[in-house]
Amino acid sequence: MHLESFSDDELVRLARSWDALCLYGWRPHLYNPHLKSWLHRIQIPTLVIWGASDRIVTPEYGRAYSQLIPHARFEVIEGAGHHPELEQPQAFVERVVAFVRDTGG
Repeated sequence: MHLESFSDDELVRLARSWDALCLYGWRPHLYNPHLKSWLHRIQIPTLVIWGASDRIVTPEYGRAYSQLIPHARFEVIEGAGHHPELEQPQAFVERVVAFVRDTGG
C-alpha cells in the first residue's frame, strides 16, 4: 500500500500519529542519553526493522541498539529508507507476520 492509496481519514490519522511521536519522543530528535541503559529491561519478543537505505539513522545504529535488547531480532529491508513501513509495506508486513509466527504471538 502506498500513500496515494490511503483515504483522507487514514492520512490524517497517520499525520497525527507522527505529530504525537514528535511531541513525546523528540527530546531532541528521538535521542535520549539514557536509552542504552534501559534497553536490557525489555523482556518481550522484539523485532527491530530498518530500511537498508536509511540516510537519517543508519542500519548500523539500529543494529547496535537492537543488540542491547535481550533476544531481539534485527531485520533490514532492501529498497527502503527511513520509513520501511511506507516504502516497502509488503516486505514490512511479511517480516512482522513471520516474527509473530516465530515467537508464538
